[in-house]
Amino acid sequence: MRGFLLITTFLFISNWSFAQLTVIPSQSGQTDQYIYVKGDLLYVNADLKLNKNPSSGREPSIFLRDEAQLLQGEGEHKNTGTGLISVFSEGTANAYDYNYWGSPVISPEKGHFGVALLHSPVSILQSAPAQLSPSLNGKANPLTISTRWIYTFTGNGYANWNFVGDGIVIPPGYGFTMKGTDGIDPTFVDGRANNPGNAQRYDFRGRPNSGKIEIPVKENDFVLLGNPYPSGLDLSLFLLENSGQGTLKTGCYGDLDRRNITTGIAYFWDSKEDGSSHYLQDYIGGYGAYSPVDPCTTGVYEVPVFKKVLSGEDAGSKGKNFDPRILSMARGFMVQAVQEGKVIFQNGQRVFKTEKHQTSQKETASAHKKHIEQKEPVELSKIQLIFSVDNLYERRLSMAFWNEATPGIDAGMDAEAFEMAATDAGWLHEERSFVIDVRPMDISDEIPLFLKVHEAHSKISFSQGFSESTDINNLFILDTETNDYSAITEEGLTFELPPGTYHGRFRLSFAEKISQEELPQVFFEDVSVLPKFDIVQNNYLKELEIIGNDQFPVKAVGVFDLQGKRMLYRTNFDNRRSISIGTSYWANAVYIVKVTGMDNTKTIKKITVFNK
Repeated sequence: MRGFLLITTFLFISNWSFAQLTVIPSQSGQTDQYIYVKGDLLYVNADLKLNKNPSSGREPSIFLRDEAQLLQGEGEHKNTGTGLISVFSEGTANAYDYNYWGSPVISPEKGHFGVALLHSPVSILQSAPAQLSPSLNGKANPLTISTRWIYTFTGNGYANWNFVGDGIVIPPGYGFTMKGTDGIDPTFVDGRANNPGNAQRYDFRGRPNSGKIEIPVKENDFVLLGNPYPSGLDLSLFLLENSGQGTLKTGCYGDLDRRNITTGIAYFWDSKEDGSSHYLQDYIGGYGAYSPVDPCTTGVYEVPVFKKVLSGEDAGSKGKNFDPRILSMARGFMVQAVQEGKVIFQNGQRVFKTEKHQTSQKETASAHKKHIEQKEPVELSKIQLIFSVDNLYERRLSMAFWNEATPGIDAGMDAEAFEMAATDAGWLHEERSFVIDVRPMDISDEIPLFLKVHEAHSKISFSQGFSESTDINNLFILDTETNDYSAITEEGLTFELPPGTYHGRFRLSFAEKISQEELPQVFFEDVSVLPKFDIVQNNYLKELEIIGNDQFPVKAVGVFDLQGKRMLYRTNFDNRRSISIGTSYWANAVYIVKVTGMDNTKTIKKITVFNK
């Protein structure tokens, strides 16, 4: 087929690139010329020049299909010409719910985006322009977009939503809201229907964005942004380059220069599925928070708590979990500025990674010159604390452990709650509530909690959520007024508090402290004359090794510091006579180890932990 180029092999950046790519109709101007890419990467080292094709509905010069993407090299490469690319993207909202978008294209004539650039696929090459309507509801067939719900956002309150409507006025890099459509569209193109039900597909047609894109921000303002490129975006890299200070040394991108413009946290809107009202008081949703921590890690995403938007009343449900680290094309998100300046997108943050092959390194490529390939991102050690009220409202709080973090607020690590319920909890920092806390692991830490109670007789509960890549098995809530440690059991820990603010009174602890009166019993109670177990601290392997000297297996192990805090208590060793317990998270100190055998005899020894 004339003018048809099918790219079926992966194009590696290191050995396939174009100095510049020009795609224009034939010299007579009567024959279409275009590139068609299916499920793969098109990489152009410099800029593009595209001229529009003459065939109605088939004007684009580049068609990206089945998650195909376009990457361009680092530098100030601005694309030119009257031509377009065509790329599909799917929304997940119905006619009553919002998706947050970002556009990978702009109008060649106006240099901005508007929903008038959106089309509905008719075939793999041909699309029809979407109809625009001021009515309340959009429609799937024919594709009709309601322009009443097209907004951008910059500011700190509800009044800062900026109505856009059908105007082609959205600059590159800004996000926008758009509601979905009613009905279905069974038109089958590129392996799926345009809308099988609440999953509307749009064809973005315009000049592809490339190069540095700057978004001005003011101190403390939130701004709705969107992935501005026809490719994936390394969101971790974007967030960390636009937050913090100095140079960040990484194992996958080399040294990164940081710009202290944002908090380094991205917030994603999610809402209750199948909404049925356009009235603000009926909107139910919330914002999830993503902390990148380091671009070589998995990062941390904490799902939102759903609330009624107008009243703030909790809705008893939460949002969906997903991995934002490599942000898909056209996805929108919020960030908050810490000072006046410019948030910067650039080609070095672009990556090719498809939804179908999220775990395949061979399907990953980056436009960043410093990128060092790694098989998989580092899996962070993390735990989750679940706070609930009357078994209805539930707030999940994540804690990740990273040696480069501090116990305080770190840009790109600690995520403040986007909004709070009347009765709520979080990690306490500077009298504010955080849903993600990142810190170096110290088993002796006692982490203060943000806690407020609105109504009397509310049952406050703490329970343990996930625990990943960590040896932490016990969680306690310390009441600093009574100095009591309460274990969080499988059933959770429940109590009542009068209405009020309790910031810092309650703390999360990984170990229980026993009284000084009880501490001598640790040394002398029922100690065997002949030690039944050898207790050895292997600081090279960062392990406590316990080796049985007779036929009796280990029944229980307790570890205490010299101030009386029980650092660890563990049972159920599957009748093993020899065990190892990781000590990499323990502070450098002297500890008392008490091992109880199945015959109830006890062996006690002091050990010294030294972690370099």
